[in-house]
Amino acid sequence: MSSGRLQQQFIRLWQCCDGKSQETTLNALAEMLSCSRRHMRTLLNMMEARGWLTWEAEAGRGKRSRLSFLYTGLALQQQRAEDLLDQDRIDQLVQLVGDKAAVRQMLVSHLGRSFRQGRHILRVLYYRPMKNLLPGSALRRSETHIARQIFSALTRVNEENGELEADIAHHWQQIAPTHWRFFLRPGIHFHHGRELEMEDVITSLQRSNALPLFSHIERIDSPTAWTLDIHLSQPDRWLPWLLSQVPAMILPHEWRTMENFSSIPVGTGPYSVVRNNQNQLKIHAFDDYFGYRALIDEVNVWVLPEISEEPNGGLTLQGTTQSEKAVESRLEEGCYYLLFDARSPLGGNSAVRQWLSYVFQPANLLYHAGEHYQGNWFPAYGLLPRWHHARSHACEKPPGLETVRLTYYQDHVEHRVMGGIMATLLAEHQVKLEIQELEYQEWHRGEVVSDVWLNSANFTLPIDFSLFA
Repeated sequence: MSSGRLQQQFIRLWQCCDGKSQETTLNALAEMLSCSRRHMRTLLNMMEARGWLTWEAEAGRGKRSRLSFLYTGLALQQQRAEDLLDQDRIDQLVQLVGDKAAVRQMLVSHLGRSFRQGRHILRVLYYRPMKNLLPGSALRRSETHIARQIFSALTRVNEENGELEADIAHHWQQIAPTHWRFFLRPGIHFHHGRELEMEDVITSLQRSNALPLFSHIERIDSPTAWTLDIHLSQPDRWLPWLLSQVPAMILPHEWRTMENFSSIPVGTGPYSVVRNNQNQLKIHAFDDYFGYRALIDEVNVWVLPEISEEPNGGLTLQGTTQSEKAVESRLEEGCYYLLFDARSPLGGNSAVRQWLSYVFQPANLLYHAGEHYQGNWFPAYGLLPRWHHARSHACEKPPGLETVRLTYYQDHVEHRVMGGIMATLLAEHQVKLEIQELEYQEWHRGEVVSDVWLNSANFTLPIDFSLFA
């Protein structure tokens, strides 16, 4: 019997006996654990050998024997929990402990970077699972970031300066306004061991061709070994940047036949996915990566949904001088925005749009927000912090307006906060706000009936490209 299973049986026995030593029979104990007398005797012998209890058996069927606990179930449960935590078995940890507050406390105590058995390990806590990592599908911001660690593209953009860099392609050139040529590195391997082939690149780019931004790709071929020609229906000077985006990342051509590929994908990037479920995402550094090997050997993302309800967090800066502890704060390139749905009678009514824009002015939302959000939000008068093209003006409420329907995707605490503020603002004008929370995939399809949609936009460098991509 495994050590973990034996620990579970002891904890169960300890709980059934209320942790008290007592005189009992083998039959009674076997009934408690729903097993045979013979198996119960084996369990007692194994537990006694571990030093958890003593069993003083009296000869003769039906005679009462003495059971004494030397170890508490709580202590053993704690030890078992620590073992599960070290093994990253978060799902079993939740089942064992039961109390999510206690689980969270245990997880928090193990967060951060550590060095164990010669490996650098990073553990972080997140508020939701990331089960879908498939490029070209509806990915949220965090999934997009993880996908960039798993997959490679022909090119990549330096996140710090926005400059275009080589990735799978080491060089490229524009042959004609609608003809680009890319030169690919040989000897690249996927995480499952197979070497990258030109077929993988061509089928991946043909797959992305179904998306609007890639629809101008007319033809893809390979005139010579490790050379890729892309022909467009119209000129696009931003094509090398476009091919660095997650939808254009390279998948093995047989990906559709691979089990659970969306959750456990296979790419050529610096990290490979080891585990991905409701409780944990684990990725390992890929030793055969064609670029610089990642310095952190293992990244564990532990999922605890309850943390999404707690916006406040603490950060301790360490440094010997004040300058080393300096913090830089800047606005993100982007904003939360409302999209009026012209398919609905209200969303298509210019008077309603104008009045809602006035009621939902950024300053109004900020005024009704909590202290934490007032310190972290900033009024947006355009898509970018320096743009001021969305100023609204005072106007009268349209007659007959009684209800407005707002839709956003779930598992986003700030969406709920904003929805609550909007409901309060509309209630002051005797208008009810109906809120729809959808799964992200359903929200992304945009097929449900709604008057207004809430979303956010985040733009990366170079802004001239990402703003329109």
